[in-house]
Amino acid sequence: MIEGMGPLPQLHRLLIVGLVVLLSLGAGIWLAGHLDLPLGGIGVGLGAGSLLSFLLVHDFRTPRAQRVTRRR
Repeated sequence: MIEGMGPLPQLHRLLIVGLVVLLSLGAGIWLAGHLDLPLGGIGVGLGAGSLLSFLLVHDFRTPRAQRVTRRR
């Protein structure tokens, strides 16, 4: 099973999200040159970047139930 990136520090998560969104936006701008709708490629790039960054940094593992012990 492929593990996600797991629990990352907040700075690393922000760097990954920013990099993925910028690269996807660049791909969308490049794609806009080949489409008739220039804003269509930018929208596709931002949408794909948002989806990819969510999938990269989201932890899909379900949290384990913690046992509570009573003090007597």
